[in-house]
Order: sequence, then C-alpha cells, then structure tokens
Amino acid sequence: MITPHNLEKYYVRIGRLKQRYLSERFEQDLPAFGSHLEAAQWFRGMFPGEFIFVEEMEAANAESYYLYDIIHDRELWERRQQDLKVKGTASGLGMLLCTQRVDIYEDGSVQIAF
Repeated sequence: MITPHNLEKYYVRIGRLKQRYLSERFEQDLPAFGSHLEAAQWFRGMFPGEFIFVEEMEAANAESYYLYDIIHDRELWERRQQDLKVKGTASGLGMLLCTQRVDIYEDGSVQIAF
C-alpha cells in the first residue's frame, strides 16, 4: 500500500537532470478507487499542494475524464508557467519532466504518464 512514509521508494530518476519521476510500480500499487472524486481526493492527500487539476476531457464513449498534474519540481514548474504566460511557449532543460500527467476516469480508474 502506498503511504506518505513509503512514497519515496516509488520514484526513479530520469532525464539529463536526473529528475524525480514516479515509476510504473506506483500505478500498479494504487488502491482501487470507486470514482473520480475518490481518486482525486486520495492524490490530493498524497501530494498536498502538488496535485493540480488541468482540464476535463471527453472520451470516445462520451464519458468524461480528468487531467491532473503532479508537480515534481515546483521551481521549474513556476518558471514554465511564467514562460507560457509571457512567451506563449516554454522550453528548457527539465521543463517537460517537472510534472507528471495523471488521467482519472469517472469510474475511478487511473492512468499515469511514464
């Protein structure tokens, strides 16, 4: 079971900057959620202040799913957000890996980008 106490063991280091990123094992060890709301609440509790809503999407079957990001590097994320506002684009070493995308479906199923 994933807890705040053992969360660190689910991270790997990737990219040229060796940034922290959640491994596939994290997704495999997630609890079974019964709804989008239940899953989102669990992630908010596990990543307080670092789990942010991005947007709602519609799947092929017209069911909604929800995109979230887990912020792994707050400093890079804030710089990326500022660049997007000012320049309309953000590029630079590490900006892609400062967050990790989480898709949560209405039924509570979760897919994480790796």
